[in-house]
Amino acid sequence: MSSPKSMPSPCYSSDDEGKGTPDRVYKEPEYPIVIVDQKYCANYPVQLVFEKNHDAEDKFKISDGDGNVLFKAKKKKNGYRQMVDESDTPIISFTAKHITVHRRRQAYKGDYHDHHRLFTVKKTRGYKSFRFDVYMTSNMTESTFNYRVYDNFKDGTSIIYAQDRSTVLAQLNTEVTHQSTAKTEDKFTVSLSPNVDKAFVSALLIIREEVKRSRSKGYES
Repeated sequence: MSSPKSMPSPCYSSDDEGKGTPDRVYKEPEYPIVIVDQKYCANYPVQLVFEKNHDAEDKFKISDGDGNVLFKAKKKKNGYRQMVDESDTPIISFTAKHITVHRRRQAYKGDYHDHHRLFTVKKTRGYKSFRFDVYMTSNMTESTFNYRVYDNFKDGTSIIYAQDRSTVLAQLNTEVTHQSTAKTEDKFTVSLSPNVDKAFVSALLIIREEVKRSRSKGYES
């Protein structure tokens, strides 16, 4: 993974509430970002491979650079989708709250029956961009996001950054394969900064794909 400082800026004035902002110098997190568990953090850059199979039961699969499966997303049950580890242990469960305009997602640690909410995801509008904001449970007012997933349609960059808009958690490398097979698959790689929770980023990627799919079908506002 190249240093985040060398990443091209995906953020333009349209992402800054209309205020002109020069290209930023991105930086790696100054402290570990642990949302699910410390064991999912590494003190070095990590490369993940995200695969989407429209026809398989494990619709989403996240592997490390050596091809070892870290997480899978099971089909929805009772309105929830579960992200499990290689032993099928629930890591995060999340759902869509269909009564809200922004199709808010609620994410829970482990099984959703445990009611241990970690964060909320809300889609927001951007000029020539797709983005959604992440609010941790402790952020009661939601006056500003804790993390943001930002896809810039203008230059094709996709990035996950923190509230300061300069601390980079991960950068998505656009689809490296788009195979036309009996089971259609999409695949891309993700570069994580050191000391970032792999489970948290993986869950955001799964939710991102769900939101994009529902937008394309006209479910999203």
